[in-house]
Amino acid sequence: MSFENEPFKLRILMTLTDALKTITPANGYLHDLADYDPGDGTPMQRVFRGREWFGENDPIPMISVLEATSGEDELVALPTKAAARYEWPILIQGFVNDDPQHPTDPAYRLMRDVRKCLAAEATRRLPGTVNTPDPLGMSLGADRVETMTMSAGVVRPAGDLSAKAYFWMIVNLTLMEHAGA
Repeated sequence: MSFENEPFKLRILMTLTDALKTITPANGYLHDLADYDPGDGTPMQRVFRGREWFGENDPIPMISVLEATSGEDELVALPTKAAARYEWPILIQGFVNDDPQHPTDPAYRLMRDVRKCLAAEATRRLPGTVNTPDPLGMSLGADRVETMTMSAGVVRPAGDLSAKAYFWMIVNLTLMEHAGA
């Protein structure tokens, strides 16, 4: 199945995942989130979509990209039209090995790399133009990402929710989407 035939929201998540995988030292970042070979010839990922649970065999550092949820989700209804503009919150979580002295310091560093990458994606311009925004570089079309903003993020130590220090942040996308996209 080709990328173009995927649902619009899934194409956005795929594009966002690919962007986060560009976080590498060769691209000016501290961390390496590119796919890699752990030595057995099987490619391993560090950036995941739709995964909420991780285990000891998962790579560190790693990122998870999920739809954000809130109690309002069940109450908000889009107009029954062929097209609608709406906000779509995405949750980005990053997990790191703790620092023995200051456990959350590595999570702040990973969050900085992610914010730097996302800021570049949010300010991307449509090729051939000077001022036309094109967040995530998906080009403007009938279905499009119009704006992209991000929260400041929150860093937490290992505890009941995670065996590793981690951060989470919300990326809010303003979408224009046609029914069935």
